[in-house]
Amino acid sequence: MDVGWVYTVEASMKAYAANVYTTVVENLMNQPEKRFIAVEQEFFRLWWNNVANSIQKSNVYKLIENGQMEFIIGGQVMNDEAVTEYSANIQQLTEGHAFIYETFGVRPQFSWHVDPFGATAAMATLFSLAGFNAHLTSRIDYDKKEEMMKNKGLQFVWKSTASSFGSNEIFTHVMDNYSYCVPSELPFSNRSGFFWNGVALFPDPPKDGIYPNMSLPVTDENLKEYADVMIENIKQRAAWFKTNNVLWPWGCDKQFFNATIQFENMDKLMKYIQASSADYGVSVRYATVGEYFKALHDANESWDVKTEGDFIPYSSAPHEAWTGFYTSRSFLKGLARHSQSLLHAGESIFSLYTHLPNSTKTIDMTYALNKLKKLRWSSAEVQHHDGVTGTESPIVRDMYVSHLTSSSNGVRDAIEQMIEGLITKDDKKKVELNFHGHRTKDPVNGVLRISTKPVPIIVYNPLGWPMNRTIRLNVTGKNICIKDADGKSVPAQVLPCLNKSGPYQLFFFANLPALGYNTYFIQSGYQDSNHTHDSQMTSSTAYNNLKQTTNSKQTTNSKRRNKYTEKTMAISNDCYAITVDNTTNYLEYIKLKQSGKQIKFQNLFMEYDAHSDVANGQVSNNYIFRPKADAQVVGQKVKLDVVRGPLVQEIRQSFYDLFQDKPRYVVTFRLYTLPGYHDNLICNRIEVDLQVGPLKINKELIIRFTTSVHNSRTIHTDENAYQMMERRPRDNVSEPVAQNYYPMVSTAFIEDIKSDIRFTALAERTHGVGSISDGKMEIMLLRRLVNNEFEDHNFNLTLNDTVIVRPTLWLLLANSSLSSLLQHQARLQLENPPLVLAADYRQEEQLTSLFHSRKDVTTHRFINKWRQLFNSKFSSITCELPANVHLLTLKTPGWNYDDNHSKHVNNTKINVEFGKGEKRKEQTTENFKRVMVRFHHLFAEGKHSSMSKPVSIDIQKLLVKFGKISSIDERSLTGIWSKGDLKRWKWNTNTKNNKSNELYHRGEELRGTEFTISPQDIRTFFVKFT
Repeated sequence: MDVGWVYTVEASMKAYAANVYTTVVENLMNQPEKRFIAVEQEFFRLWWNNVANSIQKSNVYKLIENGQMEFIIGGQVMNDEAVTEYSANIQQLTEGHAFIYETFGVRPQFSWHVDPFGATAAMATLFSLAGFNAHLTSRIDYDKKEEMMKNKGLQFVWKSTASSFGSNEIFTHVMDNYSYCVPSELPFSNRSGFFWNGVALFPDPPKDGIYPNMSLPVTDENLKEYADVMIENIKQRAAWFKTNNVLWPWGCDKQFFNATIQFENMDKLMKYIQASSADYGVSVRYATVGEYFKALHDANESWDVKTEGDFIPYSSAPHEAWTGFYTSRSFLKGLARHSQSLLHAGESIFSLYTHLPNSTKTIDMTYALNKLKKLRWSSAEVQHHDGVTGTESPIVRDMYVSHLTSSSNGVRDAIEQMIEGLITKDDKKKVELNFHGHRTKDPVNGVLRISTKPVPIIVYNPLGWPMNRTIRLNVTGKNICIKDADGKSVPAQVLPCLNKSGPYQLFFFANLPALGYNTYFIQSGYQDSNHTHDSQMTSSTAYNNLKQTTNSKQTTNSKRRNKYTEKTMAISNDCYAITVDNTTNYLEYIKLKQSGKQIKFQNLFMEYDAHSDVANGQVSNNYIFRPKADAQVVGQKVKLDVVRGPLVQEIRQSFYDLFQDKPRYVVTFRLYTLPGYHDNLICNRIEVDLQVGPLKINKELIIRFTTSVHNSRTIHTDENAYQMMERRPRDNVSEPVAQNYYPMVSTAFIEDIKSDIRFTALAERTHGVGSISDGKMEIMLLRRLVNNEFEDHNFNLTLNDTVIVRPTLWLLLANSSLSSLLQHQARLQLENPPLVLAADYRQEEQLTSLFHSRKDVTTHRFINKWRQLFNSKFSSITCELPANVHLLTLKTPGWNYDDNHSKHVNNTKINVEFGKGEKRKEQTTENFKRVMVRFHHLFAEGKHSSMSKPVSIDIQKLLVKFGKISSIDERSLTGIWSKGDLKRWKWNTNTKNNKSNELYHRGEELRGTEFTISPQDIRTFFVKFT
């Protein structure tokens, strides 16, 4: 049951989803031999919370205890694997697992990833860390699957990382060509096969119970015909696997909404086949996925080990490369990632608010937790494989956007109040704060109004390391002074807006403590010689007739309309000097100042013309990318604005059609200089802001970087932002462009090994990326498609998006060692920008209550008074977190289950006896004492000389400000297993070092409050403080 896709969650619940659980529970209770697996938790939770009565809830407890109902995956959704970021996947798994464990005391142990469009090794690793014993997937390249079927290689042990921490492997089952559905056709009937429910009817179930396309009922006359078809299919599938245990999934999309009629027909068929098992040579029984994997495990077979690669990209047939969804609905992809970033920050702030002893309670903790819970839900929901992928209908897209926007605004409101509580020293003296910056809840009012009165700015760093961060604010004036909490002037620069009617842009560098905040004061006027710097801007326009030739070179017919020489060094800092060709206004070279190397570097906006008519074969759609030919350069007129200043320098390129006054696309390249201090990351990154759209119909827009980095078309892309994968060119394929595209969730790079030069691109949302020619990297930015593929359906899966999107890239050009060193923290900084909140002084009464009068208050006196009333700087981390370890999670979940598994299971049984499935009152109160802490070692083995090594961390020393640790327990990835209880199955393998089919633990033991984390490992803890 898809949480989205064609119909909204609400519509699906009304039409069929609620009926699935209502009728399945009833039928399972009547016949104990029946089985059912529940996969995505969103529908089940909605049924449990809003539909199920106490008797039905009590029955579910019994079915779970009897093994008739099994939770598989257990996440809120069946998340996509290609375009999702790993922390979001962990969050959505945790969201579902926590509900299951808290409610029923059971723990999912198997995956069922049958529908995501490709399979990543990173996701297999996360499943192993979650304690799963086996992993099931389906959608892999059609030709690869056929080869695996032929060689009986659909089952294997997947060693999914190159690093050697704990249990980084998992038994994996790939579904055969029939995937997760029963055969849909019958030789003796023109109806669908084995689907006696028929097809779900929207918006309401039919009153007479008659659905469209219901399968021919099983009768005495056709019983043998049905059985023969089923047995033939079972034997066909059996030939593709090693053991005599065959998984025959009975169901498909939107099935079992009338379980009674479905089971009635299934029962007749099952009983007949079992009675004839000697003749057929086949024995059948109802089973869960767990029972199937248990049978495989008990078979004591030895399995091959997969140690390299993944199953990305996915093609379902020739010319059907599912690489378009890497970019589809770019706006939704950005919103999903930004919402996850906000949730990450909000969780840490809530933990500070609830556990720091001196915080002033400005908001009810349960109220704040409920705001976080709503964003946990909506962020988990959009990770669905027809959610963030952009493959849903417009009405479902709007549902995701609405859920994310409203829940994000709720969390922003809570954060504003919690930060107020954290900074306040005297609960009688409070101040209201409002979000500012580029990810505000109200972009229209996100302009900071500057006056002669100082405005305090609170900047919160959601990451676990202290750092210098560039802060960009929209402001009303350009004569601005900034002071820090010590009253010292802060160098800053004001830039004119690209849109002349827009606000100014203020840039300054904030020195931020780890997982903490700092305060700055902004006002108009010049206070001393270190005031904010103005910017100087020069402009030019080039008229180009750029056309791609067969050897990818460009011909230019340009009228030079500027006063510069043909090649001009436009902008520079201590690390780079960027040269522009003034005949075209395109970038030409980038000089690496530290090494003296000069790299050819050109950027072009280009568009692919998409196949759109099914008469000509497969079309480009939400899923599939199928261009007609190579991309063509767009923008016959290029306006160049060069902005220079001591802190910030920019190249702004605006691309126009020849007779248009409004640019189609805009790109800004930005360099920073941090005065008086060298910051490797600030200096070595080129910040790229893009503004693209709306596109013309059936165009797919890319930005192509042409460099002298000779990579022989090999590109490295990240998997779920967890690990990098080498992608070598795929030749002799039906779609040479599309089948060499990969998801760039956060990072992609090409490198020239001989010259030791690496070009890295980092993104704050997922894009499709490829290296189609040597030295080139192209990133797809936006798609707009209208075709006739679904004319005969009611799916309305149009991608006719007329949006404008503003993605950001960070570019690095350096040797492999420096690039590797910077890449991980750069990615995390890009994805997790500081939160910027400004004191709201629109209410004069509030000001008067704080300072009695603002009249004639000097800046110095104002800052001193502020420091008396409020905390101006704080870090929640006492000792330094190693640079190769990310504080992935600091979260107060609010779950109220007992840490002791046996006690918790006993409590769930009491619930059943007490109220037929209803929780007792004392178990509905949130537990604010338990803190979930996760650490992630960012580096893989062998990727960096010093960073790719194990490192030790003492949680007590790190979080001493939270108080003394009273208890600490290492847990599985989603928290539902104590490490001491977790004993995953060991599978025999065809390797020399194979031991025996024994249970095994993972990871190094906790030593008091100290532990050692290995490369790529993720360690999860429950911590309580006195």
